[in-house]
Amino acid sequence: MPLSQQARARIAVVAAAFALPLLYFHRAAFSEKIFASRDILRVYYPLKQYWAERVSQLQFPDWYPYNALGQPYPGMLISGAFHPANLLYLLLPVGTALKLITLLSYVAALGGTYLFARLWGLGLGAALLSGLTYALCGYMVGISNNLLYLMAASTFPWALWGAERFLRQPSVGRAAAAALPLSLVLLSGDAQSFAMCNGMLLVLVLLRPDRAGALRMAPRAGLLIVLGALLSAVQILPVLTTVKNAWPSAPTLQWATFFSFHPLRLLELAFGALFLDPESGTAASSVMADELFKTGMGGFWVSSVYMGLPAVLLLGGALWHWRRHPLTWKVSGVTLALLALTMAHQLPLYRWFYEWIPLWNAFRYPEKLLPYILFPLALGAGAGMEAVLRDPAVARRFGRAGFVLAGVCGLLALGEWQLRLFSGGVIHSLWEKADPLTLQVLHGNFIQAAGVGAVTLALMGAVLARTLPPAQCVAAILGLQFAVLYLANEGTYHVTYTDVLEQPTPFVELILKREAEAGPVRPRVFGGANDLSPRHVPEGLHPVDLMSLNYAAGLAPDTPALWHLESAGPYLPAASRRMAGLLYSPDSSNLWLGRLSGLYHVRYLTLEARAYQEASGNRDVILAEDPRVGTGVVLLGNPKTLPRAYLATPVCVPDESAARALVLSRSFRPGQQAVLECPPGTPRDEAPPSPGEPGQVRIIHYAPESVELEVDARAPSALVLNDAFYDGWSATLDGQPTPLLPANIAVRGVRVPAGTHRVSFTYRTPRLVLGASISLATLAVLGLAVLVERRKRATGAKPQ
Repeated sequence: MPLSQQARARIAVVAAAFALPLLYFHRAAFSEKIFASRDILRVYYPLKQYWAERVSQLQFPDWYPYNALGQPYPGMLISGAFHPANLLYLLLPVGTALKLITLLSYVAALGGTYLFARLWGLGLGAALLSGLTYALCGYMVGISNNLLYLMAASTFPWALWGAERFLRQPSVGRAAAAALPLSLVLLSGDAQSFAMCNGMLLVLVLLRPDRAGALRMAPRAGLLIVLGALLSAVQILPVLTTVKNAWPSAPTLQWATFFSFHPLRLLELAFGALFLDPESGTAASSVMADELFKTGMGGFWVSSVYMGLPAVLLLGGALWHWRRHPLTWKVSGVTLALLALTMAHQLPLYRWFYEWIPLWNAFRYPEKLLPYILFPLALGAGAGMEAVLRDPAVARRFGRAGFVLAGVCGLLALGEWQLRLFSGGVIHSLWEKADPLTLQVLHGNFIQAAGVGAVTLALMGAVLARTLPPAQCVAAILGLQFAVLYLANEGTYHVTYTDVLEQPTPFVELILKREAEAGPVRPRVFGGANDLSPRHVPEGLHPVDLMSLNYAAGLAPDTPALWHLESAGPYLPAASRRMAGLLYSPDSSNLWLGRLSGLYHVRYLTLEARAYQEASGNRDVILAEDPRVGTGVVLLGNPKTLPRAYLATPVCVPDESAARALVLSRSFRPGQQAVLECPPGTPRDEAPPSPGEPGQVRIIHYAPESVELEVDARAPSALVLNDAFYDGWSATLDGQPTPLLPANIAVRGVRVPAGTHRVSFTYRTPRLVLGASISLATLAVLGLAVLVERRKRATGAKPQ
């Protein structure tokens, strides 16, 4: 039978939801290249490869050994250990699976925004414009280099859609449809977005037209928040256990407000990536990023926040057209409040949140909140299109506004070309130390953006003024919006060759060759080279391609994990605070290369060649050089590396501060002494070390969550295992539980008597079983309740 018009429309929307992101990301979708920029390479490929390796062997990855001497895997929220999308890593190569998940995230963002817009009364074409604008805006395209934030930003529209349906007409099925995507926001790895999404549920309550409706729906929103937390318990409880052990992500307000959003970047909503170098796709100047925009990181969190001039025009028209509607003021107020929260350096709201809101001080980087601003802006653009389609007179007014604004953009382009009003006027007045080269880049960017804006707005004016039939008007606006988003943002995502994941660099090959007989204990390395920028970009390669290769070549964490090399550098968020403190604290970081790296079994290091020469480094330990990376990088073999496990004379101290003072002092003898933080009542007067070796240690079994050692001690000794000390580890001596003590500040130690013994170390993620039980029980109860509800409906009974 022929399909109805409604069915054909739905099929067209589904096809568009898939086709538009795939066409946009054609360089990834229709090639063998993979997303590999920034943290995609340094974090997610190693983490997901490890997950797939362990789960394919029917083992759950409790412990991740490849960063900062090891850290919990499920307790490290960004690992996304429980997200169902991980199953793709079991079916496909890691690069292909991650690319597919990334592409599907854009499909999900478009589809979720479309459904939410439809629920709020927008027509098919207007809702599709909202979905397109949100899914392919500059922020979403730019965040393709950081998977967890992309997945969270793509999921929360579904959670809000489900929540709105439940608030209007509650049922068990609708509760499940809202709580499941809400939990997936957290399971993707983004705690801040999970908190924001829960807050948005309360905002949906406040959007009710009357107070009685809001009071009636508030308990329903509370129920969804509780359900989302229960479904996420498997992730929440293990993460909470790391708080005491992990280095804080945002220890100070200054650190937390890196990547603060600057008001000047609001221009990007209409004009695109004004402050980028067009060739490299990065900030036009790292000095500009820090001095003018005060990002603190020499760049931007995302390259662009452009949402397309057609959408901006329709958004402005919608605000004017519905200026007297209470909903307009409510949504605008919430959006402006969120915008104020992102501007942490100009406004105090983020500081108040950091100081007063419980757990908010664990979050950092205010620009991460931009999706919750761009989402309502995209909905507003859809509302403007809805007004155009409903009333031809409104369309003509919008069209005239488009022509006027096109003239304004033309004048701005002319003013910049002749008088440098933007680069020489605005920028130079705000940034007195501006260098001429950066100003020249901004000059060219602004002329091009204003010129393209003039043409775009003129075309929009022509489309709206002609009063086309609705279908043609929708097609024209969608086509124009897609075109401007593509032209402005397409270059801000980066793909590269799979060789980055599959082909070891020369340094890695050399290490693997030297350690071919290492057995189950993998070599530990440290990437100490800071300058990994490309010296020269060969023709046919993008600077990001070379930067990705340089990360791997310089052993930057966590790229060595791709070849099963452990990185001592703390890069991931659950890194032990004890270990991270040794690198981040001034009193100990300067000792790292001298003797601390060897103390913790670091066998290989990379350093910048010039810095090593200036320090009069011993050239006998240089194993290889790579002049292509930065200013040149050398690979060093560490001649003072202690074994992974060894015996030493125990020296008891009462706490971590005393251990730190002793280990960093000149009187400490690495390898001969082991500083243990002993419980109260333990004797602290230790005998001097006896001459000769204290004994032998043989590794019987070594796996991420379990280690078994055979010890032959000539005298009472401390057994040191050079892996991170963390809650969740336990130890046994000859099958009996024995205290596991922090050793040498950061690693594990056990006191052993003289003689031959078996010592075992075992890790179990604290509260993981409890969290999993809560999540599975909640899921089972929800599923059973949905079945009961459907059965009652089928039999005609009224569901409760």
